[in-house]
Amino acid sequence: MVRLVDALLSDAVKKGTSDIHFEPEHGFLRIRYRIDGIMRQIRSIHIKYWPAINIRLKVMSNMNIAESQLPQDGHISLSIGSREIDFRVASQPTIHGENFVLRILDKNKGILPLEAMQLDDPTYRSINLMMSRPEGIILVTGPTGSGKTTTLYSMLNAINDEAINIMTLEDPVEYPIPLIRQTSMSQSGKMDFAKGIKSLMRQDPDVILVGEIRDQETAEMAFRAAMTGHQVLSTLHTNSAIGAFPRLYDIGLVPDVLSGNVIGIIGQRLLRRLCKHCRKPYTPSDIECQLLEVQPSPSLTLFKAAGCPKCEQTGYRGRVAVIEALRMDRTLDEMVARKASAGELETVAKERGFKTLADIAVGHVMSGATSLDEATRKTDLTSRIE
Repeated sequence: MVRLVDALLSDAVKKGTSDIHFEPEHGFLRIRYRIDGIMRQIRSIHIKYWPAINIRLKVMSNMNIAESQLPQDGHISLSIGSREIDFRVASQPTIHGENFVLRILDKNKGILPLEAMQLDDPTYRSINLMMSRPEGIILVTGPTGSGKTTTLYSMLNAINDEAINIMTLEDPVEYPIPLIRQTSMSQSGKMDFAKGIKSLMRQDPDVILVGEIRDQETAEMAFRAAMTGHQVLSTLHTNSAIGAFPRLYDIGLVPDVLSGNVIGIIGQRLLRRLCKHCRKPYTPSDIECQLLEVQPSPSLTLFKAAGCPKCEQTGYRGRVAVIEALRMDRTLDEMVARKASAGELETVAKERGFKTLADIAVGHVMSGATSLDEATRKTDLTSRIE
């Protein structure tokens, strides 16, 4: 069992997996990896082996092996191929036994510079202008697994310098960065984000990173820090950049606090990149042209997934970031102060050159970086059809 579990964890890391799922069923144990955002079944094992694997995982992650009726959280650190790998472990009781999910955190994985993220020029310029503003809050939005934390680290890395004091509150610390003072919330169990921000304010920071805004108290403390001369970066779970405002109202913040204190909001998704070795060209149909907002033409060529040994027959290899950047200005601040609707904000933002996630995803489809199927899976293109 020891060798089997070690082999599974090592295999997952080598394949570039982000999560490992151990899922007991009635007669077997299903093992799935999440690769490039998609779940993929790797193998199934007879259910009689699951109790031994279960105990091995609990021992490795310092969980209570006698507890099987309550969810538990744990942590594993392993050295795999001269790389230090961390696993966040979570168990959940189900009707067939405990379900285990291991989130893989590779601390040696290099942080991607902003210049290497293939951003279009207006988006890259907007993000740089946001980082140049000394006080206020920058929010990165998107669902779990959309690369929000990686984008924040890239932004911090771009401004990291011995002349400024950067401090973070994270759960957990995913990438250790020299010069930056990083605090792991999971290791200080008695402190939440709101209390952590209050303590950071006494550490004379210039820039503060808060892992996630998820409640009113954390939001109020983050905005209080932004209002008192600090640059604050954080993440928020919403569907789009514009959608951050209704979400913040829902948490309990008032428009007067938001107006003038939001530097900008970044919305993000990750699309699977087509495998260059096997992608197939084709002429799009009329309905596909409507989704792309282009005129049908026999000369118009798009690409779709095929499958080859290099991409393990999936048709995709790697991912590309789709990022929308809403930089706030005086007009938008005034609209937020009077609690304008999301539609009104989007209309005015587009007049100022704002590109939505759908617009940028379509650009990647037209360039052949990804397929239309993948773009529609992650972004809403149906609103383009009347």
